[in-house]
Amino acid sequence: MTYEDRLDASRLLLERLLALKILNPLILAIPRGAVPMGALLAQGLKCEMTIAPVRKVASPLAPEFALGAVDVEGNYYPDEEVLEFPPEQLRSWFKKSLEVLRQRNFRWRQALPHVVLKGHSVVVVDDGVATGATMRAALLWARRKEPSQLIAAVPVSSQSGASIMHRFADHVLCLDVPHFFSSVGEFYRSFEEVSDDDVCRILRSFSQSKSQIGNKTQEFR
Repeated sequence: MTYEDRLDASRLLLERLLALKILNPLILAIPRGAVPMGALLAQGLKCEMTIAPVRKVASPLAPEFALGAVDVEGNYYPDEEVLEFPPEQLRSWFKKSLEVLRQRNFRWRQALPHVVLKGHSVVVVDDGVATGATMRAALLWARRKEPSQLIAAVPVSSQSGASIMHRFADHVLCLDVPHFFSSVGEFYRSFEEVSDDDVCRILRSFSQSKSQIGNKTQEFR
């Protein structure tokens, strides 16, 4: 299956999520690509959205190769394959990724207020899952926040990525698990990069729209 862009994929995901009739949903978008998707899903489900503060840890020698992922609290989730790397090198790459994540997370939190996950049906969204490193980190980070249930929702995933989601989520909604998979981008006709500025703009717009809805509700009480 090929999607026009992330919003096209989001609309298809929304149809499936609405059919699940999730109680007390909350969208947790993995930055940066899933943020525009998360905003659309949250609007469609009429619920809150927040950011999953996780980031892939990559080798400078091969940026597309995930050595694992890190969350903003400093937890590192390594892939098994990284055991062959010297520990000192891994620590250096881990610290660099954590520093970038914390800087970005600080900016994001200025645009979107803190949201409590406890008691919500948390839907962790990404534009696709390749190695599963960031999705696993997001699910494990969210699990510690005591959601009532944890749902992984993606348009496309590798078979190994799907196995990871089934292992760490209570429910998995994946529109396509192709037999041949090389990268997430190959399943989108348009797969432009989502920048930090894009993320902040989307978060501010989402926050403002929620405030306007709240104000209108107050007017009719």
